[in-house]
Amino acid sequence: MSDLPPFYVITVNYHAGSYLPEFIASLAALPFLKRLIIVNHSPEESLAALSAPFPLQVINQKNAGYGAGLNRGLREIGEKNAVALLCNPDLALATPAKVAEALAYMAAQPRVGCLIPRSVTFEGQPILACREFYTWKTLLAVRIGFFRRVFAEPYRRHLMLDAPVEGPLEVDWGYGAAMFFRVSAFGGAPAFDENFFLYMEDVDLCVNLWRTGLSVVSYPEVLFRHHSQRDSTRRWRFLRYHLVSLAKFIWKYRGLPQRSIR
Repeated sequence: MSDLPPFYVITVNYHAGSYLPEFIASLAALPFLKRLIIVNHSPEESLAALSAPFPLQVINQKNAGYGAGLNRGLREIGEKNAVALLCNPDLALATPAKVAEALAYMAAQPRVGCLIPRSVTFEGQPILACREFYTWKTLLAVRIGFFRRVFAEPYRRHLMLDAPVEGPLEVDWGYGAAMFFRVSAFGGAPAFDENFFLYMEDVDLCVNLWRTGLSVVSYPEVLFRHHSQRDSTRRWRFLRYHLVSLAKFIWKYRGLPQRSIR
């Protein structure tokens, strides 16, 4: 394991402490994990009772958004060649034996800035973790059911439903609930644009990786189970966060950025 890059896990907790013992237990089979960093955005929820078979660091701070929390955790990592799993706390790693392979892959492929693992719900339903960048057609299709019929083929391509299901594959962007990130990707600059409080920070990260000359790769050998809540469709407050972040994203790029080479 000595040839693997230093490996950290960073998660952001916001009233999700009940999930953390299961998450920690799923990481216990990783002897090369240097530290789990929990950025706690709900300090009133004490995490003092948590224990782990590896170093555990809890950072309490005001909730400034998911990306800001991950940025704060990344500042704790000193090694330039490190890889960090950036993730939600409501996950469980289902394939710990494959993590070393993912890290070795990133070490051997220095152009890869981010790996996107495969995800399923705890009921076994697939979560479409990798996507093509939005176009106006697919943006409408994602948000409004009527347009999924009108733009059925672009919508299918956006969801990458016909993409190979095995082996590494370059993708435009990946699901921010779990991503293996090369800490040196932006030369020490923050990974996430903190103007995005919640949602779209993962799309923006991947746009910036591609523009930096790094790639985003689907790596389905690593599997996570996720207590996926779909808050943006079930609760008006989270739908508002999504729409505000989407508007900021479109304004930032004066449109919907695309990857020029596929």
